[in-house]
Amino acid sequence: MTFTAPFGLLGLLAVPAVVLLHLYRRRLQERRVAAVFLFAGERLAADAGRTRTRLLRTPSLWCETAMALLLALWLAGPSLGGVAARHVVFALDDSASMAAGGGERAVAEVRRRLAALASDDRVTLLRTGPRGELLAGPRALPSEATAALADYRPTRPRHDPLPALDLARELAAGGGEVVFVTDEPAPFGADELTVIALGEAAPNAAILSAQRFPRERGGEELRIRVGRFGALLRTELTVRTGDAAAELVSQPVELAGDHADVAIALPPDTGAVLLELAADALDLDNRAWLLPEPERAVRVCDVLATDARRRLGLDRVFAALHGHVVEPDPLNAQLLIAAQPGRLLAGQTEVVIAAVSDQRDGWRGPFVVDRGHSWLNGLELHGVVWLAGRGDPPGRVLAAVGNRTLISEEYVDAGRRLWLNLDPSAGNLMRSPDWPLLFANVLESCRDEVPGPVDVNVVIGDEARYRRSLLASANDAELWLETPAGRRERGRGDRILGWVVTEPGLHRVRDGAGAERAAFAVRFHDPAESDLRGLVTATVAPTAAVAAAGGKVRDTSIERRLLGLLLFAVAVLDWWLLARRRR
Repeated sequence: MTFTAPFGLLGLLAVPAVVLLHLYRRRLQERRVAAVFLFAGERLAADAGRTRTRLLRTPSLWCETAMALLLALWLAGPSLGGVAARHVVFALDDSASMAAGGGERAVAEVRRRLAALASDDRVTLLRTGPRGELLAGPRALPSEATAALADYRPTRPRHDPLPALDLARELAAGGGEVVFVTDEPAPFGADELTVIALGEAAPNAAILSAQRFPRERGGEELRIRVGRFGALLRTELTVRTGDAAAELVSQPVELAGDHADVAIALPPDTGAVLLELAADALDLDNRAWLLPEPERAVRVCDVLATDARRRLGLDRVFAALHGHVVEPDPLNAQLLIAAQPGRLLAGQTEVVIAAVSDQRDGWRGPFVVDRGHSWLNGLELHGVVWLAGRGDPPGRVLAAVGNRTLISEEYVDAGRRLWLNLDPSAGNLMRSPDWPLLFANVLESCRDEVPGPVDVNVVIGDEARYRRSLLASANDAELWLETPAGRRERGRGDRILGWVVTEPGLHRVRDGAGAERAAFAVRFHDPAESDLRGLVTATVAPTAAVAAAGGKVRDTSIERRLLGLLLFAVAVLDWWLLARRRR
């Protein structure tokens, strides 16, 4: 038996106090007589004060002695389980620099400490991050924590470890120990933690940026920036295509300054490319996948009458514009052109071209134009004659003349609507350069609503986003992201589904039937983590007071409850015996 509060045993002093009270107590026995005058006077006089009497071993004495003993044991917090079990919380630094060897050493160190624990000890294993993430536990068996170490693969950009350490402190509350395994010096405010730094300073090269740009003569140009951290003067850059089996180019890169810029020409129709640097201390920043930007063709549905389309010259306008296709079904279009407003779906834009009112007025300006709006970017309306109806279209005014609204924007429940208060039977707006520019701006704004990936090249730690069509026939109600390791994660969101990516490589978006819908190229980018010159190896122990208290507290609530029940039962028994004696 052990005691969590040994000073509570001072309550045993109550046992001799009870004995003393029974030695020096004097209680006259009550007797019923016919008359008091029959007794002599000395019989009626009691001695003053208490005198020591013979100790009577009555049941009351044993009950009160037992109550004093039980109370002392309750205060001392007895534990019937022997030595108190330990609770150790391991916090693993999940920053990418740990992949430069520190992660392997961290796993080996944690495994060694887990092997030294007893079978009844408990372990909580977590890794750092914006909120901290549990790998095992809380209060798992050492064998469970050992198996969970297989899921530890540090890839995160630089982040603050304090949220995870605060979580570790909460989980270790009540006498547990916190061990923080990292590769950098101990963070500020970690005096009560055991900090184990297992990093080693080393020179390193990293891919800082990689982009693809179209070339005027066809094909693309690959622009890469390679950074240098430490005494590394040269590396090798290899570009592979397809499934990374075909080598496109391999060339040396001289690192005279802090970085070096490289430009490589890509042939037309080059798909995914893989960039690789020569092996160095950190492999995570030596590889980068890049995908070509997908062509987001806007689906345009024109429901105007043939005569109105001819007067507006829309065939000529859209023939000069690129990045769109004709869509006969209004439900599948991102851009609708009509003479009357209709019912819109989520993400659709409708251009309504009609004169508001039967009466017309011709206007030569001056026109007031909101050029800050994306639809009217670059519009001048110089020399334009505009024939408009005398009514005003609904919505926010974008262009006006006098007190007449010519162009307005109306937000509806699902999409938005562009109103053009225009009669195409007269005026020269349709022959001015502003006319195709207006529809080019509208097309560009609609391009953001085309279903598909929002950005195919993503950095670790960011969100890969995919825009759905929200049509039942599109079969994209449920989408999954498949990582290079084969793990699948369901997308969350309404119109735009998102996944926070934590693993480099090519990720596939698949629908419920398993068909591939899109792909994301995920790469690592964080110059602060690529700089390995500040890594250290050290062990910082907690303060002496914290180390002495760590892992020594045991839950004694069951023992205390049993002692409390026994104390209550003995007290009731003593009361019953005394009450019975008075009768």
